[in-house]
Amino acid sequence: MSIDVDHVNDLIRFFGEHEKAALRAEKRGAMKSELFDLPRRSLLGWQVKYEHEAGFLREVNEVLTPEQLGQRLKVPGSRPYYLQLFLLFQDLLGARQQRMLELGLNEGDPFPEERFDDLAFVADYWERASRTYRNDGKLLPGEAGQTMQILSEPTLDKVRRLLVPVADADYTAARRFGATLDAYCFVAHGEQRDGIFGHGPYQGEDGRVLFFKELNDLRNDFLPWAQTNVRNEFSNVVFAYECRDVATASDMFGGLVTDPLEFDDRIERFAVLTNEGGTLRRLDQETWDDARARCSEATNEIFFAVVDWPPRYRVEYGAYLFANHTKAFTDLAGIAADERLLAAARETAAGTVDRLLAGPDVPAAMMHWGTTAGPLFWPVVPA
Repeated sequence: MSIDVDHVNDLIRFFGEHEKAALRAEKRGAMKSELFDLPRRSLLGWQVKYEHEAGFLREVNEVLTPEQLGQRLKVPGSRPYYLQLFLLFQDLLGARQQRMLELGLNEGDPFPEERFDDLAFVADYWERASRTYRNDGKLLPGEAGQTMQILSEPTLDKVRRLLVPVADADYTAARRFGATLDAYCFVAHGEQRDGIFGHGPYQGEDGRVLFFKELNDLRNDFLPWAQTNVRNEFSNVVFAYECRDVATASDMFGGLVTDPLEFDDRIERFAVLTNEGGTLRRLDQETWDDARARCSEATNEIFFAVVDWPPRYRVEYGAYLFANHTKAFTDLAGIAADERLLAAARETAAGTVDRLLAGPDVPAAMMHWGTTAGPLFWPVVPA
């Protein structure tokens, strides 16, 4: 697996152009939290990926080629999913850009610490897996009218057979269930959008549109703070909506926005599903309330633990948060890597957190992203 400098630079430029537009549209540089040090935790997480990701991904490649991995992800309830693929490349580029700025480099300067073999390997794996994962062979939603279509027609047919008329179900209870799962994902993943994935649109019946909202990583026991006494009943829950007169727009971060934003009165059919060992089944109404209660208890456990974190851990947790993305790939490949991933996270945190705490509140790379008129990520310049 090898690609040349020119192709790597084409991917860096292309990726940066799309992410720059997405970041500025969402004003993500202004995001703040009372519970977490979002900018510095992200920088630490990028560094974990920068130091260790390529090695673990090479192990995955021994089991699953990029094309095989992309094909395996084309099912509802999958983990990894689009966000983990996106972050394969994004986090490596983020850490690299931060270090170039720390060294006082300018665009066009050679990077003396360039790890080109790792960068090229990750870029190639990301590109090939992503082209297989999407139905249209493209890489990003912005290339295709902000669409995210990943499911095959046979899979969609299975889903369509599981949909029920909205009038035949307690949709209010389903909505409460979804909101509780949302809150769990948000708190368990430290105010990162991991675990929440929207995709579509697909063709529904009678000219309607079909789209999905998935919640995954609901039974995580890798993140130290997510090892709750009360466990979620399901590892993933998938909401499928078939609507009339609704448009969707997908973004680079795995999100999906509908127009209109509130579409409850336009739902014709829907289903609450889970993927268990490759089998997709509908969750009936009597399941929702109990699962929602368990999820609420687990969310509260995590929240009250997080409130007591010391300032240092509000940065340090980013090492585990981002190692959890890599875990999704090693898990899919059947590689028992959890202890090594935790050790990698601890190693990077030990050598990085003090420096981050002594530095600016907003790291240089994020300042650059918010202000530069040039590329978000600088290209490889041979020495």
